[in-house]
Parts: sequence; structure tokens; C-alpha cells
Amino acid sequence: MMDRFDVLLCFTAADPDGVARMGEVEAALRDAGLRVLRDTVVGVVTRELADALANSRVVLVHYSRPGRAHVLDPETGGEYEDPRNSAALVELVLRKVTDTRSAPGTGNRVIGRYRELSAIHHGLRLRPVLVVRGLPGVGKTALAERYADLFQDAFDGGVLRLGPFGHHAPEEVLSQFHLALARAAGDRLGAEMAGMDFDRLRAHVAERIGAAGRRVLVLIDDVPAGLPPDVLDRLLLPTPEVSTVLTCRPGRSPWDVETLDLAGLSPAEGLRLFAEHRAPADDAERQAVLRLVEHCDGHPLPVRAHAIPGAVSGPDTAPPAIRVLLAGRGPVAAGIVRLAGLLAPVPFPLGIARDVLGAGHGFPEAVDELLTWGLASLVDGGLRLQPLVTEVAGAGLAPANLPESAAESLLELLSDDHAGYRDLLLQHARSLAEHTTAAYRIRLLRPCAAAHERHRDFVAAGEIHAMILTTAGAASTDFAAAARVEIACGLYPEAVRHARRALLSANDDDERTAARLIAAQAFDCQGDYDAGERMFWHNSPGQGETRLPAVVASAQAMRLRGRPSEAITSLTAILPELHALPDGPSREELLPSALLEYTRALLLDGRTRQAREVAAEVIAAFHAVGRTRHFRCAEAELLWAEATVTLDLRDLDADRAALRELADGYGQRHGPESAVALTATAMADRALLPGEPERALRALSETERTVLRVFGGDHRLRYRIRHGMALAHGHLRAFGRQAELLEEILQPQIRLLGTRHPETLESRLDLGLALVFSGRDGCCGAGRPCRE
Repeated sequence: MMDRFDVLLCFTAADPDGVARMGEVEAALRDAGLRVLRDTVVGVVTRELADALANSRVVLVHYSRPGRAHVLDPETGGEYEDPRNSAALVELVLRKVTDTRSAPGTGNRVIGRYRELSAIHHGLRLRPVLVVRGLPGVGKTALAERYADLFQDAFDGGVLRLGPFGHHAPEEVLSQFHLALARAAGDRLGAEMAGMDFDRLRAHVAERIGAAGRRVLVLIDDVPAGLPPDVLDRLLLPTPEVSTVLTCRPGRSPWDVETLDLAGLSPAEGLRLFAEHRAPADDAERQAVLRLVEHCDGHPLPVRAHAIPGAVSGPDTAPPAIRVLLAGRGPVAAGIVRLAGLLAPVPFPLGIARDVLGAGHGFPEAVDELLTWGLASLVDGGLRLQPLVTEVAGAGLAPANLPESAAESLLELLSDDHAGYRDLLLQHARSLAEHTTAAYRIRLLRPCAAAHERHRDFVAAGEIHAMILTTAGAASTDFAAAARVEIACGLYPEAVRHARRALLSANDDDERTAARLIAAQAFDCQGDYDAGERMFWHNSPGQGETRLPAVVASAQAMRLRGRPSEAITSLTAILPELHALPDGPSREELLPSALLEYTRALLLDGRTRQAREVAAEVIAAFHAVGRTRHFRCAEAELLWAEATVTLDLRDLDADRAALRELADGYGQRHGPESAVALTATAMADRALLPGEPERALRALSETERTVLRVFGGDHRLRYRIRHGMALAHGHLRAFGRQAELLEEILQPQIRLLGTRHPETLESRLDLGLALVFSGRDGCCGAGRPCRE
């Protein structure tokens, strides 16, 4: 067994000057009473070297090429010094050794693992993604964090920490990752990240990181095993400046990335971990510890359990070891564990535990207990219990009032829209909702649904609304919110049904107005304008908080019915009032919404130049605050493009060559993936239809892929491209496929443009013809079989 050393001195024997300098340093360190071990095979981490690293307090590495020395210790990381200044270098080493000797053992740091740290670093130099895979509690997260700390100089753009995600069902991982990425990237970039769906958020964050030109390390903790490669690929930020380390439990995966299978501690590392709690009494106990490390495959938890003072024997697997470790904790520490069992297995603010447990002077000591014995760790000021600890401990013995007390404390934090680590608080809310009364369950789930809606994850929001609506005590506002999300998901009959429920249970005029408005919007989305009129549009917008949103919605209803001039008059009357709103959520939501509706009405009314000016105003406002990928900014860019192309075509003979030249010119001035270049490209592609339908289909398909990637799929340009593809299939006499494409786009066109818009009417007519020529019976959207 290797002896304990103060300093591991690493340098290469191939550098004579370095050998001479390090010889002087080694002599000076020995003269100072330090135990020194030298290694001259730099870059190869053998088992012997790993043991030496595990048994050294400080590592001194001499880099001959850059001419500098790096002194690092496991507690505080590394510092650089000029190797030519031997006195300063020795002083730095002495200070580091003294610090590590006097530092209290918290059990919250990595013991050894130098081979694994080296493997991660070499792996990321080969490929940008590496997975650390291992059993629960073996130290995957701590290893990844230690790597981020030790190699921080390699990532001058910093570290993004995301997760853990292992407690989520596989189908929920992307939704939770979306919230986590929005929070972490927003904190780092100093910008609001709401209003972007997942793919646009990924692209935006990658774009910002790439523009900065600095390397960033992304740590994704506890990814559920078994996720398919296409899901795992979407967890990665698409930019070469990012390296990603993921941790997960064992499981087979076809994902083609570098993988480090993390085993347990080596005997030397296990002995050192044991000694963090107490020194072996004699050589016999030392040998017993080494045998234990071998027997338990180096899992840290059994080693810690055996280190409890007075322990004669103990478990050799993790779950029983956790029970032993918990049994010796005080009442406050036990209370923290019970509370953690009610919450999600992610970090939680210590303030919640203080509020709920009413702990006084014993609280800091209880936290230290959990940290010391490796049952928890501190993460950015929050406490995170080992997931395996909460799994073993459970929450079955929680006092009857603990869930409600925790709910009150958590709801107070969630009432602050700017609370830190909000995505983690929302996970706690969702977990705690399973243990509380119906009233608390609804209150805890509401902010979860609202968060997904703000980030345009309507499916996830709808699933949480479904939980709320099946809970006794759901209010009118809950049914109205569910109906609003169902409209975004295209579930219009369900939205009508829930809006009617909201109307029946409304308590005041504002709630009744909101319910009627949502029901009318759902009817309009289906093209049932008569029902929409009866439900809301024939009424005045009313007063109070619902008045301005109702005016904007009424203007949209007028446009959908082919009355853009009335919509313009209505919006013109309220725009000064909207511009005068103070900064806040109301202005942030209403002003761009009204301006975009104003732009659409101006375009439909033939006032193209004014429409372009208003769209440019919206774009400038979003760009000024760095929200270039917000969905309303994308809408404004598409509307600006529509107006610009329309104006430029007025004085142009729009033949094939002219359209392609126009598109190329936009690409050179604004970028080939700009809205205006793609709008003109789609027109040039469609111009190929007469005479070259196969070429047109290929061109339109390629343009559609770019449009989907850059702007998403729910907008007029995308449906215009799909209509062109349908026409190409018709030219090729593939009438069945033509009908399928037209059926896909007709309902969205009705919702976005209205039943009387020329493009909607064209799709309906073409669909009827395609159904006839394909020999299919069906409906072209007119409410009766097309064969009639």
C-alpha cells in the first residue's frame, strides 16, 4: 500500500531545464519538511499514479512548453506560478499543503479519481460529448463538477449546469430541459428567454455562445437511461464552442458518443475517504477497510457507513449503508431528509427547510451532518440530497402538517416571478402537489402550467392543466387557462367545452368576459363565425383588465372575417394607450400582439408600406433587448418580409429569372436564411411549377426544411410552401398525396387567415378537385361532401 505524500511533483525528464528547476524545488520542499513523490511520465495516468494522486495533498505540474507551473489541491483548485521563481513556487506549495491539512473534512468533495478526470479531459478533446455512466451514489455528479472546477481554464466561457433529470419520465425530459436551459442561459446571458419554443431556444443559446467565441462546458446531470439517440441529440447545443458532459445510471444505449463507465473507488481512494471521517485505529483496521473497499466494489456509501465512530461491522451495499448513516443523524437532520422526500430530488433553498422545520440553532449543524457523511451537497446555495438517499428514506414518516407547511413556503417563493432557480422550484411544486390537499395541489400546479405556456410548450402545459381540472375545487380561471392552451394545441372542441365550464363557474364580470372571449376564439379557429358572434363578438369589449385584450382579439376577429379596415380603426384607437402602459407583463404581452395584428390588417387592406414600418418597429423593439428568437419577433420578420417582397414586386416583371434574382439579392443583403430571402425563394420555387413540377417539388421541400429550422412551422409562409408542394403533386397526377397535403394546411389557414382569405379559398378549391380526381369521398372544409 502506497504511503501518504504532501506533494506529487510531475514533470518530464525530456526537458533538462525543467529537470534542473524541479530538482531545486524538490530539495526546497523536502528541506521544508514536506514528503515529496516525483512522477516524470506526464500525460499517462496509470493505476500507480492514480494511487499516488489519491495519497497526495497537493499536485505540482511543470509545463515545459508554456514555461509555467500549476499547483493544485482537491479543495480550492489550482494556481499558476513562474517556475523560475523557486522561492515563490515553494511558498505557494507550502500554503496549499497547510490549507489542506487544516481544512475540515465535509465529505462533499471528490476523493482521488484522477484517472477518471484525465479520461474526461482526453475524451472531450477527441469528441465534444462524453457520458459518465455509473451506479447511483458512486460519484458521477461530483466527478463532473470536479472536472469543471479543475479544468475551468479550458472553458473561458464558463459552465452551464442543467439537471438533474433522472426522476422524470422519459417523455417529460425535453420539457424539463427546456425550462432548465431557459433559466441557466438567461442567468448567464442576462436576457429573458421566455417566448421561444425548445428548438428556437437551443438555436438562440448556441448562437449567442458562438458569437462570443468562448468555450463553454455544459454539465447535464442524471439523464434517464434508455433515452433514444434523437432525444439525446436535442439535449446538445449545436455550436462547436460547447463541450458537454452528461451523467446517467447504467443502461445500454445506441447513442454514439464517448462513454466513461465510472467504477468505485480504488483501495487507496477508499482508505482516504474512510480517513476523512476517522483515522484507522491500527494496521488491522486499515487492512479491514481495504478489504471492505474491494468487497463493495469501491462504492463510497458503505465506506462512509463503516467509518461511523464505534461501528464494528456494517453493510457492503449502498441502500443498507444509507439506512445506517441516517440512523445516526439528529432530529433536525432527519427532518430535512423527510422534507426532501416530499420534494423533487433537485437542490432546494435552505430557507424552505428552516421555515418548515422551525429549526433554530441546530440547523447549520444538521446541514453539516448531512454534508459530512456524503448524504447531501451544497449546489449554488441550495441543498441537494443524494437521489438514492431520498429513494431509500422515502417520506412515509413525514408529520401530517409537513406537506402543507412546505407548500406555503414554496408558494411564497414562487409568488416572486424573479425568484432564482425557478425551474427547480417548479419541480418541487409538482412533486409536493402529490402529497397535499386538493386546494394546495391546484395552487402548486398553476405556476407549473404557466411556466410551460410562457415557454410555448403547450403540450406540457396542457398535461398539467388536465391534472388541475381533475382536482376538486378547480376554478373558472383554471378552465379558462386550460381552454387557452387547448386552442394553441389545435384542440378547438375541447377548448369550447372548457371555456363554457369557465363561464358557468365564473364569479365576476372579468371572469365571464375572459371565458366568453376564449370560447369565441375557439369557434373562430374552426371557421364557425356565427357561433363566435353569438358568444362574444356582438358585445362591447367591456371594462377593467379584460378591455384591452378584448379589443385586440376583436380586431383579429374582424380581419378573419375579411374586414381589415374595421380592425385598423379599432386598433388605431387603443395604440396610444398601449404605448403608454408601464413596463411589465401587460405591456410585454399586449403591445407587440396589437402591433402585429395591426400589421396583418394593414397588409390585407393593401397598405403595404405602412405595414412594413409597423413590423420594423416590432423587430427593433425585440432586438433592442436581445430577444431575437422570440416568437413574436419571428412573426414580425415574416410580416416585414411579406410587405417588402410585395413592394419590390410592384415594379418587377415577376418571371422565373427575376424572382430567383430577387431572392438571391435578398440573400446577399440580409442573409440566405432571412425571412425576406426565404419568402422570395418560396415564390421562385413555386414559379417552377408550370413545366418543371419535379424540380419545383425538390426546391420547395428544401426551402421548407430551412423555414422549419429557422422560423418553425405555424405561419403563412410555411403553409404557402406546402400548398405549392401539393400543386406539384397534382401536376404529377399524385392526387391522393395532393389531397393529404391540402387537408393538413386548410385548418391552420382558416385559423391564421380566415375562411375568406384568398389563400384559404385557393386551398379549399384545390382540395375539392384533388379529392374528386383521387376518387376519395371527403370534405373540402365547406361542411358537405366535395362530390356534391
